[in-house]
Amino acid sequence: MYKEKDRTYFLIAVIYWVMFMAALLLMSVLSAKGIRSDFIQWGFTAITILIVAVKDKNLTNVGFTTEKLKTNLIISCSVIVVSFLVGVAFGKYSLSTLFRRSLRQLFYTAVQEEIICRGFLQNYLMGLKRGKYVSFLIGAAMFSLAHLPYKMFVHNDFSFNYVLGDLPHLAFCFVFHLTASFITYKRKDITIPIAIHYALNYVTKAL
Repeated sequence: MYKEKDRTYFLIAVIYWVMFMAALLLMSVLSAKGIRSDFIQWGFTAITILIVAVKDKNLTNVGFTTEKLKTNLIISCSVIVVSFLVGVAFGKYSLSTLFRRSLRQLFYTAVQEEIICRGFLQNYLMGLKRGKYVSFLIGAAMFSLAHLPYKMFVHNDFSFNYVLGDLPHLAFCFVFHLTASFITYKRKDITIPIAIHYALNYVTKAL
């Protein structure tokens, strides 16, 4: 996981990220108008998997390997179950509501964002040939900036002052990407980052 690649991978990553940001902007515009836009993110996830399947002939570069898989799955499932139970015990919503939100946070948010950001983009950024830590920093910046379009549209504020006010959240996203990428590098896949991503989002919204 996160091995050096030729420069075409880095070029693909940059082009993809620009398109992804445009898609996020479109999703933000549609959401602001009350139009569901989930299909766009699902589409990008499908495109991501297709790109890797065609170029690499396997799914390693979306973040999945069989190495250490059993232990990773045990840890991931434990994190997911404990997080859900915390929401049930201390949350302010009904069990059915928590279950629906849990599924959305897991499959719509955590799984897809990890495939796109820690799997595909971070792997393809290794085509920069400047070492994994430089690539991690670039990936972290990309991941942080990807959170801006939706929030700016929700708050109807596109000023630089809004960006400054959101710096603590952007810094958190930056650090989260570095941490998740390091875990992915050490554990050889994105299953544990998926679980951690789910836990953070689910518990925050459940309590």
